[in-house]
Amino acid sequence: MKLFFSDYDMTIYINENIDKSVFDSVRKWREAGNKFIIATGRNKFSILEHIKRHSLEFDYLITNNGALIFNNEKELIFEDNFDDDTAYKIINFLHKNFDGTIEISNNDYIVSVKSKDGNDYVPFKVDKKIHISEIQNMKNIVQINKITKNSETTEMTANIINEKFKEATAYANIRTVDIVKNTVSKANGVDFIFNMLKKDNNIEKILTAGDSNNDIEMIKKYNGYIYINANEKIKKITDKYFNLISDIIYKEL
Repeated sequence: MKLFFSDYDMTIYINENIDKSVFDSVRKWREAGNKFIIATGRNKFSILEHIKRHSLEFDYLITNNGALIFNNEKELIFEDNFDDDTAYKIINFLHKNFDGTIEISNNDYIVSVKSKDGNDYVPFKVDKKIHISEIQNMKNIVQINKITKNSETTEMTANIINEKFKEATAYANIRTVDIVKNTVSKANGVDFIFNMLKKDNNIEKILTAGDSNNDIEMIKKYNGYIYINANEKIKKITDKYFNLISDIIYKEL
């Protein structure tokens, strides 16, 4: 049995499209007795909506950069959430020092903390918008997201969080910073599923693919693949590139 762990955005879902060959290759991969796992920084609500919309097959789902893991029945099998006080400190720091909203998610819902500057626009669906004084009502937080103006601001914000809060890890995307507990990563999600499956299966190979900062650790650890059009800084970590994940899968079948 082989395990393929794939990022979603700009890996499976490229320029708001999933190529037909991806559906075909994933189906054949699973029919051959292998496992296909999606590993994303998205919260579970967002990625499950995409999976349903596109009828995408999967065996396991790693969400929130590894904080939550689900089987293909959408049952939670792993969770690694923030200590409440740590989460509140990070949220208060972001609210005090940066403009715009802050999004917080756990396994049950996602909320948006209203900004101090009155700009409360959020480009995706949230369950509720709350005032900063209400954050103590939010428990078992798995991820904090901060939308930024541009990629430079994103990198700066992530660096500040990583320096100030050793209990957290901040991943810089293009215009969003994903903040999780410091024990959370996609690589640790890969390890959890591998250790679970190896008890009853002979795992022949682990494959990983991605394009962004939150993919680096799992790509380095498992000699994975980087999207050919990824940022040049990310591409420097390997010499293995892909255009579509179906190229990798067909080669491994």
